[in-house]
Amino acid sequence: MYKDAENLPHALSSFEEIMNTIGGRKTLLILDYDGTLSPIVSDPKDAVLADGIEEILTQLPQKIPVAVISGRDRADVEQKVGLEQLIYAGSHGLDMAGPDGLDIPEKVSAEIQDSLREAARNLEEKLKNVKGCMVEFKKFAIAVHFRNVAENEVAVVEQAVLEELEKHKQLKKGTGKKILELKPAIDWHKGKAVNWLFGALELSDESGIPIFIGDDVTDEDAFVAIQGRGIGILVGTHGQKTAATYALKSTEEVREFLNSFYRALPQGKKN
Repeated sequence: MYKDAENLPHALSSFEEIMNTIGGRKTLLILDYDGTLSPIVSDPKDAVLADGIEEILTQLPQKIPVAVISGRDRADVEQKVGLEQLIYAGSHGLDMAGPDGLDIPEKVSAEIQDSLREAARNLEEKLKNVKGCMVEFKKFAIAVHFRNVAENEVAVVEQAVLEELEKHKQLKKGTGKKILELKPAIDWHKGKAVNWLFGALELSDESGIPIFIGDDVTDEDAFVAIQGRGIGILVGTHGQKTAATYALKSTEEVREFLNSFYRALPQGKKN
């Protein structure tokens, strides 16, 4: 099920194989944001679409449904991409909406949201003197960024997060590239979000196929969910084994793949 990233076939070199796998089925294209559509940067606020990505994201929804699923708040990623015709999901798919009234049911209780607010306040106080650490309170999660924290202080950040999780049994730990998260302890992740969206768009394995492109550990849930019935593409590496099917090296290659994919799709509205 899992492979080393360096052993994955390259998605551009394998493009004909990918298109043969899709066949005549309708494609649901799902994209991560940071590290996929935008290069990873020191400050998440500075993450913007890579060159050429906006243009191809404007074109693709003319042929197929396109979703962006991020750990960011939905409003944040929606503002950064800025295209109305896309489906947007924040908090790893807990908050999703799109054209034609698409809206995922509420899954996070008021009690869990109270726990998130309290944990965010506590972490901001505990970590205020750790240089480079940023506590980001999102709608359904807390992200503790330590990319700019000195190596000898990373353990301080990790300990603070663990202590807070001990206080709030309704929250669970999440990890990513130089980030720790406190998330609702419910059975939901990007993989379940992809499956829900696939069904909400009235697609089946006979009529449709999901393609998920992402770069981080949190994207593995999606790769696992579609393995054997869809196409997972890992961008770069996150240092662990992956359930993805193919690989791309960078956001530039993501743009190249998306452009080739758009050209290969049949003409007409959402194939």
